[in-house]
Amino acid sequence: MSDVLGAQERLARDGASYALATVVGVSGSTYRRPGALMLFSAAGRAAGLINAACFEADLAERALEVMRSGAARLVVYDNTAADDVIFGLGLGCNGVVEVLLEPGSAQSTQQKLTAVRGSLARGKAVTIATVVRAEGRKDLRPGDFLAKDDSGIVASSMRDSDLSSLLQADMSEMASNLFARKAFVFGKNEVDVFLQRVLPPVELLVFGAGADAVPLVEIAKNLGWRVTVADHRPAYATASRFPNADFVLLSDQVPARAELGGRHVVVIMTHNYDRDRVLLPILLDSPARYVGLLGPVSKRRALLEDLEKQGFVLGPDHLAKLHAPVGLDIGAETPEEIALSIVAEIKAVLENRPGGPLRDRPGPIHGS
Repeated sequence: MSDVLGAQERLARDGASYALATVVGVSGSTYRRPGALMLFSAAGRAAGLINAACFEADLAERALEVMRSGAARLVVYDNTAADDVIFGLGLGCNGVVEVLLEPGSAQSTQQKLTAVRGSLARGKAVTIATVVRAEGRKDLRPGDFLAKDDSGIVASSMRDSDLSSLLQADMSEMASNLFARKAFVFGKNEVDVFLQRVLPPVELLVFGAGADAVPLVEIAKNLGWRVTVADHRPAYATASRFPNADFVLLSDQVPARAELGGRHVVVIMTHNYDRDRVLLPILLDSPARYVGLLGPVSKRRALLEDLEKQGFVLGPDHLAKLHAPVGLDIGAETPEEIALSIVAEIKAVLENRPGGPLRDRPGPIHGS
């Protein structure tokens, strides 16, 4: 989403044409799940990724048609048909992918992306309901949408109040799901709607600005995370040292409890035992989802023993949140390898996955 929003902002500023592509349905084996996005420009550039080039050349051509017509269109790629109805596109996955293409010239497309950008900038998750099909309805078109975050409706191009009411009820139940597909029947007409929940970026807080923090920040930023680096040493806590970090603080002061939420993950890599002893109890008591501590098992044991001597009561929630030694066991040695193992572990924790080999996972890769 961050790539798409950034590209759309640049194209809109230059007055260039573009089309938004959203995966709204899949069945069988596919590369990406519903909600995956791409933005195609008239000049042939693209942002985002839907299917690792399996059919994106064809989709780019259809995106140009949508830019010219100014009307949204649903495109279906089916690699399960025996007669090869996709004319040898050679999809790498044996499944069906439905993609909604929306022209950037449409006011609904612009409003929707602006609404998402605004909610994410405020740190709020936003749910979008987009019409995919509206057979027999002159008041609804593919691309019409309703966007809602926890502050209420933030934007809408829906002209049907009954459908809007039904959608708002469904959107309120999306807290644990990232997407859904719903069909609403009005008399003889059916309206097909795709619901997508977009989460704000992961907030990574790194304590310590040593050499091993540099690749950690870079990898996290490549994933679209927001990164804050904090260190008490002026020579280390500099924007030139971490040019891609969102914030670099000349302090290792922990933000107030209220400023840390469930999207926050923390990695402590100060290489200073006394500072770690101060930071650890505050961070374990915070709402942060993950607290990683760099160092060996012996360091973790000593720190936890010291905390208990100080009267800090370690509960099951504290221990479940603490990852020490930090990272997955991949044999990491260099700062870059260690950063990779840390980010991989954080991602696994956020997705409630064990972090093991996919070949050992029972069932489909992405779940149902």
